[in-house]
Amino acid sequence: MLTKLTFERFKNFEKAELILGPLSLLIGTNASGKSNIRDAFRFLHGISRGYTLADIMGEKYIEAGVLQWRGIRGGLREATYRQAKRFALIINFNVQGMEGRYFIRVEPGTTRSQPRVVTESLYCDKELIFASHPRAPYESIKQVEPQHLKVRIPPGGNYRKEHVETFIAYQPVLSQIEERLVEKRNDDKAEEIRHFIAETISMFDSMRFLDLNPEAMRRPSLPGQTILGDQGENLSSVLQAICEDPRQKNALVEWIKELTPMDATDFKFPTDQMGRILVSLIEENGQRISAYSASDGTLRFLAMIAAFLGPEPARFYFFEELENGLHPARLHLLLQLIEQQISKGNIQMVATSHSPQLLRFLSPSSLDSASLVYRLPNRSDARIRRILDIPDVRRVIKQHDLANLHESGWFEDAMVFDEPEIVK
Repeated sequence: MLTKLTFERFKNFEKAELILGPLSLLIGTNASGKSNIRDAFRFLHGISRGYTLADIMGEKYIEAGVLQWRGIRGGLREATYRQAKRFALIINFNVQGMEGRYFIRVEPGTTRSQPRVVTESLYCDKELIFASHPRAPYESIKQVEPQHLKVRIPPGGNYRKEHVETFIAYQPVLSQIEERLVEKRNDDKAEEIRHFIAETISMFDSMRFLDLNPEAMRRPSLPGQTILGDQGENLSSVLQAICEDPRQKNALVEWIKELTPMDATDFKFPTDQMGRILVSLIEENGQRISAYSASDGTLRFLAMIAAFLGPEPARFYFFEELENGLHPARLHLLLQLIEQQISKGNIQMVATSHSPQLLRFLSPSSLDSASLVYRLPNRSDARIRRILDIPDVRRVIKQHDLANLHESGWFEDAMVFDEPEIVK
């Protein structure tokens, strides 16, 4: 699980830290910086796909000009805080009982130079996996060529002392080093290093950034396409795969009954002439409602359920404006679904919201990792504060409703009064 993400001069964050839990809800006004947090996670996801920095920040096309990856919003020119020369991201995480810390500092470059990595490291339980600027007791490395990055790797096998490998600086070392170790080392220590690197990459790879689109969810899909697309593509085939398991199908039916006014009892998947399927909901009176006719809110519910119950769920989901398309009276049921699924320990979610009601329905454990993203008056940098770390908030929420505090702007006001120079 990801436990903390630190920003240094990334987008509109000069220096900020986001504490992460199983469910991390982000609240804040428009343009406060919540979407920039999504960009940071997408940057990490792009690393796992083996892309160069130019591809991650820009776009990645494959054969026939097909767009495979949409770059980070703003591209290279808007990647750093106030046109700073470099930005850094630091992610702390737990994997298989081990604590990891990955650090990357990037120089976005100019119109005449490519973006490059200037510092990168990975540690496991504070032990070195690789580092371009290692901590003591490891010897430092002199970086002399801007197009290359040298990293130090622990000793093992034929390497009685830690050794240095050189990598292209235009692509993160994390996505290059595993193959290099396979080529050069077959000792036990190298196997441990490869395993931890593979687990780290797998964690970054298993991220989904759902931005559900009703048109995409209404498109027929082929049986066997069991990964839900970011816009809800393949919804019908994912639901079909869920329904092949009677227990999962019953859970799906029960949730759709709870989350919508429909009296659904079954799902059918008729095929067209091309073999594609489109989900239809069957009500108790026999009426069929296809995805073409289902409401946007119903489809959104179905997609969220499919993301959790499908045969290939991601480890990490990022939802923007979680409440979109949903009736306020159903928000508590949506949170119940989410918290029930993440309690199993296999899925983590970060979500943004403008809904005061959603904050009201958070369980105590989820409130513990909810954060406010905000900007102070006449300041250009965005900041992040865990809600329960806001001064005097624990006393205030005992006396006042969380939703009312959110709606009135109390959280943002409290942060203004927490800055002495602004109060003056």
